[in-house]
Amino acid sequence: MLDKLTTLEKGWPVAKTRSAARRFKVDEEQFERKLVLLSGDDTQATLYVGSSPGFRKVYVRPGDGDEVFAVGFNTWDAEANADDWIDKDVLTLNESDVERVEVPGVTLQREDGKLQVADLGEKEQTNGEESRALLGKLTGLRIQSLLGTEAKPEYRQDEPALEVKMTRKGGEILSYRFSKPEDAAYYVLTRSDLDYYFKVAEYTVNPVKETTREKLVQARTEEASSEPLGDKFDGKDDDASAGEEKESDAGGEPAEGGE
Repeated sequence: MLDKLTTLEKGWPVAKTRSAARRFKVDEEQFERKLVLLSGDDTQATLYVGSSPGFRKVYVRPGDGDEVFAVGFNTWDAEANADDWIDKDVLTLNESDVERVEVPGVTLQREDGKLQVADLGEKEQTNGEESRALLGKLTGLRIQSLLGTEAKPEYRQDEPALEVKMTRKGGEILSYRFSKPEDAAYYVLTRSDLDYYFKVAEYTVNPVKETTREKLVQARTEEASSEPLGDKFDGKDDDASAGEEKESDAGGEPAEGGE
């Protein structure tokens, strides 16, 4: 936003009267946005942003004058909602950096570059699609807003709806605690490496909460289970080939000089 403000080309003023300032909504008491730039406690500049004369243009008026200009700027470039200024990807992680994932009832451990369900039975294998989807949801978790650093009873963090642990390369363990305030349509999240309480949408948490071992495990396919058998078949084929060679030597054409 600051880059855009410093490169604005104001051109000639479109009006210079107080009545025009009110009409274009750049008056002290009637405006769309009021931007105050400070250095410490000292105001360096004030800019009133008003109505729009056309596509990607707005009327503006510097606080120290009456002249109104039409400039290339968007009102939404200066949103008045604090949530529009936060980094909503602050919790995202690199998938390849995660070595272990623990959710209620199941653990995934990275083996040969892939996350595999721990303690699989002989006839089980990891459902790769489901495990990748789970990892993507956790590493790509986005927040809706910051709730501050103060613990509040209504967050109900002592009654977690879901707890998850992820181990990163190097051994760092990140603990996630999701709780749900009463009658709320969102979750409150804390993560062990950060001091903040985060607001997270239901639709991003519920799929993780509904994860079960049954979803992450599937019956071992014939391809996966045939590897050991393949060695046995190879051995039989070798024996059979050796037998055929013997039969050929015994019943084939006589050697020279044997007539």
